[in-house]
Amino acid sequence: MRTETKRMATCAMMTALSVVLMLLGGILELGMYACPLFVSLAFVPIGEKYGRKYHLVLYAASAILCFLLVPNWEENLMFAGFFGWYPIVRPALQKLPLVLRWAAKLLLFNAAVIAMEWLLMTFIAPQAMGGILLWVLLALGNVTFLAYDALIPRTNVLMKRLLRQL
Repeated sequence: MRTETKRMATCAMMTALSVVLMLLGGILELGMYACPLFVSLAFVPIGEKYGRKYHLVLYAASAILCFLLVPNWEENLMFAGFFGWYPIVRPALQKLPLVLRWAAKLLLFNAAVIAMEWLLMTFIAPQAMGGILLWVLLALGNVTFLAYDALIPRTNVLMKRLLRQL
């Protein structure tokens, strides 16, 4: 019973931390990729230590609270639409052969980003941007995603070391 309570309390604190980080991203104008990316990296050790069920609950609670409390819709869409759930499905993708793995990862990322941008530009901010700037942003997003994917296992190793020292 104590371990279940400890796990739920940890997930609740991480949910609160995610909302604060997403709010700071909107206040400091850190961009639509940076804060969702950092929040999802903070969730990786929870998923590794407590399992997929807790990781999924943490993602869902954070996404819902971010949509309710964080005014930056683009940032919220990036978190709920890709960065929040990607670490949950990443272990399954890692089992694929190398070329297929990277093709699947890039396809997932690009499909999610294009769908979110379409939603944003169609319903929320129709005059946001257009043309070549969207393609440049997508290319930079792909570079960011590749760096992010490489950071996930490194973040996990770093967090394990930190937790052992405490």
